[in-house]
Order: sequence, then structure tokens, then C-alpha cells
Amino acid sequence: MQKIREGDTVQVIAGNDLGVRGEVKEIKKGFRVNRKAGQSTRDPGGDRLVISGVRMVHKHQKPISQTRTQTGIIEFEAPIHISNAMLVCPSCDEPVRVQIKIEDGRKSRVCKRCGVAIDK
Repeated sequence: MQKIREGDTVQVIAGNDLGVRGEVKEIKKGFRVNRKAGQSTRDPGGDRLVISGVRMVHKHQKPISQTRTQTGIIEFEAPIHISNAMLVCPSCDEPVRVQIKIEDGRKSRVCKRCGVAIDK
């Protein structure tokens, strides 16, 4: 079970956007490719988040043909590593660590600071 999911509010705890809060738009899972064996395996250390309004970058894109719709200088959110963001608890409104509890055979996320369930 992931401690941060899409739609959660997170706060950046490291980097240039330190202290900025935003909503998670997308989670990009990390993979490691072994080209000799022709296999790809899951790498949880490579997970990244795309957060709205955080790490805005510029990309200069030339028009190549009629298929490319966006040209010029494009501004978009670049992904950051999942370890550089903390989940914001909806009840205590602070960045918190998350605990996984199993109740009645179902997993749920719980705030370590106030003990309230984060899942709805």
C-alpha cells in the first residue's frame, strides 16, 4: 500500500520549492531495466511525484510537422522524488508520517501525529 496517492495534498520538504504545498497529479513508478537478461523489474527507490505548481520547468520546442501542436516555450511541472514530499494530514493540517493499520482485514492510512485515519 502506498503512503502517498494521487489526489493527496503534500508538502515539499527538500529542494528549491521547500515548504510549498500542492496536490499530487501523477505518480510515476520506478523501474530498473536489465538489458542483458531482457527484463525490467520494479524499483521503489525510483518513484517520483508530479505535484501541481511545484518544480515548474521550461522546455523549448520547435515545430517539426503538423502533428506537434504545442510549440515555442512550454512550461510544465517536472516530477520530484517521492522522498522529498510529505503527506499533509487533513485533520491537523501538518506534514506527517503515515502509519498503515489493518482493521477488519482492510488496510488504512493513519496519521502518526494525531492518530486519525487519512482515508475517507
